[in-house]
Amino acid sequence: MACSWTFLWLLWIGLVAVLLFALRGPLKITESLESVSATSYFNNLTPKFYVALTGTSSLVSGIILIFEWWYFKNNAGIDSGDDEGSDNEESLDSPKTVPECKVWRNPMALFRAAEYNRFRKETNTEPLTYYDMNLSAQDHQSLFMCDEDQGRAEYEIMQVAWRERESQERIQTAREALGINPECASALVLLAEEESETVTQAENLLRRALRAIEATLNSYSNNQIASYGQNGDAVRKRDLTIQTYIKRRLAMCARKQGRLREAIKGFRDLSRDQSLSTLLSVQDNLIEACLEVQAYADVQNLLVRYDGYGAPCSYELREPRSAAMSYTSALLKVRAVAENFRCVTESTIRRGLSSAEQTAIEALTRAMEFNPHVPPYLLELRAMIMPPEHFLKRGDSEALAYAFFHIQHWKRIDGALQLLSIVWKDFVPKVNKDKHTFSSQLESADKELLPAWHEQSVFPKNEGTLLMLLQTFICLAICILAVLAHQFPASSGEIFRTLSTIGMQLYDNSMQTFSQWAPGNIIPYLASKQVQAPEL
Repeated sequence: MACSWTFLWLLWIGLVAVLLFALRGPLKITESLESVSATSYFNNLTPKFYVALTGTSSLVSGIILIFEWWYFKNNAGIDSGDDEGSDNEESLDSPKTVPECKVWRNPMALFRAAEYNRFRKETNTEPLTYYDMNLSAQDHQSLFMCDEDQGRAEYEIMQVAWRERESQERIQTAREALGINPECASALVLLAEEESETVTQAENLLRRALRAIEATLNSYSNNQIASYGQNGDAVRKRDLTIQTYIKRRLAMCARKQGRLREAIKGFRDLSRDQSLSTLLSVQDNLIEACLEVQAYADVQNLLVRYDGYGAPCSYELREPRSAAMSYTSALLKVRAVAENFRCVTESTIRRGLSSAEQTAIEALTRAMEFNPHVPPYLLELRAMIMPPEHFLKRGDSEALAYAFFHIQHWKRIDGALQLLSIVWKDFVPKVNKDKHTFSSQLESADKELLPAWHEQSVFPKNEGTLLMLLQTFICLAICILAVLAHQFPASSGEIFRTLSTIGMQLYDNSMQTFSQWAPGNIIPYLASKQVQAPEL
């Protein structure tokens, strides 16, 4: 908008300059400046001039007021949400006016070397941004390090390894830690993430790291924990976190290699520990694996357990936790009625909707209200890229993180994408009337998480900017012409007559050109051609 208004002011200044240059003859500006002084000019002004000046200023003030009212109507929700000093407690508590820009770890993140780097080598493009990788380094530091690591050489080296910017430097530092302690679990995890070229190699290193961390946990005794001082429990908690992280990544390896039962069992075992599973969002991995084996009843139970979404009516008013929860709940409801939308005809629309179909449509609408960036990826209206390692809820990054893994589950159900397309086409024009429910803060924050070559999804699209500029330009032109016509009626009349004469000449020339190419009467010409056509 700032660039648009700057462009508008430049257009206005240019218009005034062009008008002054074009009317320099009729207005006699040069002669007036040379012959008439400023004092005599103002003394000769009549009351009509002041009346016209007052009316013109009032008109311009009214136009400015109309534009301010229009801007406030369309952007009041965003402006009030961005104002940190606002005293309105209701606006601060409202999830629609105060967007959540917290960055979340992607529980389905791919392996850095086996998948992300493979894409980079094949396409010569970076799938991850430095900001995204820096957040991952901070996550690893918080998960794999604690204050009691001082004095332990391998852990001090790993503290340096997690902070290194370049991947090769991190790998080299991790190898130095393994040279001191060949069973350093943190170093093995780093090598599995960033050096293993295949998922199988990463799985082997992770199994070795799991054996090492389990041996460390089994070797702990009360005296050994006490030797770490007051924060002795922090060391054990850190090792338990490493163990949970490794088990989750091993289950993801099994999922990628098609060992679905093993993957589901691993995710279920991890989900029993509420504290660590919630921290690592293991429930998203478990839901996706259950969808792959089409265990829809288990998925419904998981939604009720972790989100309360899809439960009885009292839970339906809750805000969903993520796009994965909201769209998965919608998918289960769509599955029950998807067969009716395999081939949509006029009779299908005329017969009306059943209660189950209405419930499915409401679930889809609710999911779209939470994150409207997902449907274009599921419907393949937008090009999909590899998901980032972090995402923003309700943003384009979360839509990519969901659609990349779940689009196959929507395609598996015949009619699901057809119903999604119908609801999406009806959803877009409705939400354009209520743009303040979506924040522009997510767009700017997503730019840091997504690569620059990706065309970021913006919703709702700010359409009509060029039309708005054109309308404003025409309004200003009419105001200036009205003032000139009022002040200089004779000269303005000559200009209008000249312009109308030129317009009529252009019209006559265009009609003559058209008559040369087209016959004088097209209907008899077509009739004669039809008569001359041979009978078949």
